[in-house]
Amino acid sequence: MSRPAPATALVVAIGLATVVLLAVLVVTGIARPVDRAAIETVRSPALLEPLAPLRAVTELGSTWAVAIVALLMVPIGFLIGPWLHGLLGAGVVALASIGNSLAKTFVARERPDLLEPIVTEPGYSFPSGHSLLGMAAWGVLAVLVARSRLPRAARLTLIAGLGALIFLIGLSRVYLGVHYPTDVVAGWTAGAVIVFVYARLTREVPKAPAVEVAAADPEAPRSDPPAAD
Repeated sequence: MSRPAPATALVVAIGLATVVLLAVLVVTGIARPVDRAAIETVRSPALLEPLAPLRAVTELGSTWAVAIVALLMVPIGFLIGPWLHGLLGAGVVALASIGNSLAKTFVARERPDLLEPIVTEPGYSFPSGHSLLGMAAWGVLAVLVARSRLPRAARLTLIAGLGALIFLIGLSRVYLGVHYPTDVVAGWTAGAVIVFVYARLTREVPKAPAVEVAAADPEAPRSDPPAAD
């Protein structure tokens, strides 16, 4: 039987190391040319109008929106899956918010000054709170959806939509001029680690023996060789 704990620790270590590496690149200024090139691409005149709806999309990663999602996780968990998983999801989002604030204070990166921002926001820039909390809140919701009793097509559609939303929230922060791309990538990475840990902690292991599971679901993957004719 495989032991998932070492694999989980490895993924978490890689994710955190990535965030730390990005922080080092930011503090040393090495990331600035890459950030500049990405910002100038996103803010190019040809994309200003097509990306204008991102001004509304960005609000779905704000503190108030994420707080609402976290509060709704308990009833959502009750309706489409284990209610306790919804409660744990809400707690995970709250911890993510605290961790984001601590990381911002530690790195203390100022807001972008490469182009005139479309909106202005206070506080430090690294990591992007909208990207991190958006990934954590909507990502945990995606885990709940994936484990729900909804039809497969509905689950896949909702998960794809949530993934697109997470991406657009991060893109909106660069478009609006309030975050560097590296801020967004760091937020996504930290948020993805949080979602991964949540998914592993709430992973359901079937109580029935493998033979009974396979009998109940003939399409389930099997490791035993087929019986000889």
